Amino acid sequence: MTKARRSGSSVTAPDLTFFVELATGPLEALFEQPQVVPFLMAERCGVSMGLLDLSESRASLVQRLESSGIPVTAWLLLDEKDGYWLNADNADRARERWRETADWADRHGLRLHRVGLDVEFPRTESEGAIRDRRRAFFSMLRRRRSREQIRDAERAYGDLVEDVRSSGRTVEAYHFPQLLDERAAGTTLLRRSLGLVDVPVDFEVYMLYSSYLGPAGARAYFADAPGIALGVTGGGVNANNPDARRRFLSWERIEEDLLAAAAHTDAVYVFSLEGCVEHDLLGPIADLRWERAAQELPRREERSARRSRRLTRWLLRAEPVFDVVLPSRAAAPSESTPSPPAAPSPRS
Repeated sequence: MTKARRSGSSVTAPDLTFFVELATGPLEALFEQPQVVPFLMAERCGVSMGLLDLSESRASLVQRLESSGIPVTAWLLLDEKDGYWLNADNADRARERWRETADWADRHGLRLHRVGLDVEFPRTESEGAIRDRRRAFFSMLRRRRSREQIRDAERAYGDLVEDVRSSGRTVEAYHFPQLLDERAAGTTLLRRSLGLVDVPVDFEVYMLYSSYLGPAGARAYFADAPGIALGVTGGGVNANNPDARRRFLSWERIEEDLLAAAAHTDAVYVFSLEGCVEHDLLGPIADLRWERAAQELPRREERSARRSRRLTRWLLRAEPVFDVVLPSRAAAPSESTPSPPAAPSPRS
C-alpha cells in the first residue's frame, strides 16, 4: 500500500477495507444478505472483523470469506471489563488476547492476513466524549498517566507486535489523528491523558471520521495518513446512542470523503460494513466514478482546520506547564481498569 496516487487528473479505485463489529449472530445475518459477499468479491474488498468472540460459528464465517478470496483482518477487541479497545492500561490482556486468537486461527486453519490493533481510550468514557469532547479530554487530562506507565505499555505492545510477526502475519494499527500532532510536537501529553500507545507496526490507519471531525477537520490530516478510515455510516458500539446516530453520514457525505481520500492513498477503510448495508450504500460505492475529484471545501473551513492542528501542537508542547500547574490526580491504573474510547473510531 502506497501514498498519493493521483496522476495528473485521474485516480483509480483504492483498496477498500470495511470494518465490521458485530456479535456472531448479527454477523452471520449480515453475510447471509445476498448482496454482501458478491459485492466484496467483485470490488476486491477486505474486511477488518472485530473479534467480539472466538466461536466456532465465527471461524466458519471467516473460512467462508477467505475461501471466496476476501482477506480478513483480525481486529483485536477485549472484554468490556478489560477496556474493550487497546490502550496503556491493558497491554498484558491485549497480548493474551492475541495468543488466544492465534490458537483459534490455528485450530480452524484461518489465514488472517493481518492483525489490527485498535488503540483508543477506555470505552467507559465514550458517551461523554461523543457529547462533549473538550470536557471529556479535560477530565482525562486531570487523570493522566506517568511517562513511565506509557513507556512500559509501549514496550509490552512492542512484544505483542513481535509475537504477531513471528506467526507470519503483519500488524496494522488504528489511531486517532492527533497522534500525528503529538509526534510532531515531541511530547507524551496526549498518550498520558488518553492512555494511547505509539508502537511501530507494519501499517497505520488513521480514523479520520468526518462524522466527528467535520469534513475539513478530517481532510486536514489526509496528506499525513498512510491509511485513511472514513465514517461513520452506522453500526458500532454507540449505534443506539442518539448523539451518535445524528452523526451518521449520508451518501453524499461519504461519497465526497471517499473521493478526497482516494486522492491521497490507495488504502481506504470504511466504518462500517453493517452501516453501509443498513443504508443501502454498497451499490453506490460499486458505481462510484473514482476519477472524479472531490468538491473543494470552503477556504474558511480549511483555514480553521489548519489552525486547530497548530493549536493542538501548541497545547501538547505545553506539557511541562500542565505538569506543574495541573498535576495529575490519577492513581496508577491496574491492568483491569477499563480504558476510555475516542469519539472517532473504527466504530461509531
